[in-house]
Amino acid sequence: MSNSTLSKKLASVKPGTLYVGVDLALDRNVAVVLGERAERLDRFGFPNDKGGYDYFHRRLETLRDRQQAPAVLVGMEPTNYFWKLLAAYLEQQQIGYHLVNPYTVKKHREGDQLDRSKDDYRDAFTIGDLLRTGKFTETQLLHGQYAELRQHSTLYERLRRDIQRQKNLIHNTAGQLFPELSYVFEDFTGLTALAMLSNHAVTILIPSMSQEAFIAGVRADFQGQRLQVSKLRRAHALATNSVGLKDGVQGLQLALRLHIEALETLQRQSGEAKMAFVDTFLTLPESRYMLSMHGLGKITAAIILAEIGDPNRYTNARQLIKLAGTQPVLNTSGRKTRSRTPMSHKGRPRLRTALFFAVMRLIQVDDTFGREYLRLQQREENPLTKMQALGALMNKLLRILWTLMRHQTFYDPTFERAA
Repeated sequence: MSNSTLSKKLASVKPGTLYVGVDLALDRNVAVVLGERAERLDRFGFPNDKGGYDYFHRRLETLRDRQQAPAVLVGMEPTNYFWKLLAAYLEQQQIGYHLVNPYTVKKHREGDQLDRSKDDYRDAFTIGDLLRTGKFTETQLLHGQYAELRQHSTLYERLRRDIQRQKNLIHNTAGQLFPELSYVFEDFTGLTALAMLSNHAVTILIPSMSQEAFIAGVRADFQGQRLQVSKLRRAHALATNSVGLKDGVQGLQLALRLHIEALETLQRQSGEAKMAFVDTFLTLPESRYMLSMHGLGKITAAIILAEIGDPNRYTNARQLIKLAGTQPVLNTSGRKTRSRTPMSHKGRPRLRTALFFAVMRLIQVDDTFGREYLRLQQREENPLTKMQALGALMNKLLRILWTLMRHQTFYDPTFERAA
């Protein structure tokens, strides 16, 4: 955090403000109230329900009146979903709040407490002290369609991860039953492969059937339009000399069928989530300006906007770059220099991933991005590597998107001032 940023944060807090560190948990939260000089004024616990939040509010108001404090500022870690519940309540009561980084809390606590002891009140005190010294983030709850977009994005991403997990399980289970199947099917999740694996993956049973009976059995489970019969004939031949397991095969076959059913369910759910995600994105005014960039797909643009949230919360494009964690930062120690301009990687990883793949696409379809990609690598002074050039273009893309959203204008590939 730069000195100017820290100064701005400290200047935004009124003198005499009470700082409240809250350690969140499933059943019971712990709060510690600090004064300007880190003196502990109060500490107490409260449950995660309406009665507990009301008690928390009353206790803070009583202490505020007693101390004649101009304001109360609450700090907490982004623990699970608990912080959202308390943040929503604080907004209703018009009480300010900020989030603190869990890693910062851990290191700050360990630095102050050399015996590494830990308890809820100690964590709450550390959170309040970080809040007092300006070491907090500017993260706030999203509202309206931006909140809907973020939730749809999270759901879509989770389903994609679950789909990949089921694919891995299918591949690993099938490998135990029929390891030679990879010679036939490059992808075990194709329609013909799945139809075979559902009920005909045990290699000690396949040779007992004729090729035609084996193919007929697979066809009964096939849901596509064209069965790859030639591949099934090859699989039948390979099964004769397979080194697949001979014991526990019925359990493996059942597991394989259940993984396939789970995959099909997840793929259907992913399609539904994707449709809702895109529909929500298209309701937002920024969508039409973002999609004016040829090569930026709806899903990629939706993920970028979901991670950014309401653009009106930001004042310049540099804040978006910092949010993504793609800003170059120094990493030196004495005579040792790791890199002149490595990415900080301190921002939102999903946003960085979306930007990376968007740039990979844009350098292929957008002449401006393509030329800039080559120029950054070929310039005489400080030429960049391929990955460094991609990082520079990720920041360029964020600056362009900021301009499009902020000024509600359409993309002009000849407009170079956003470079």
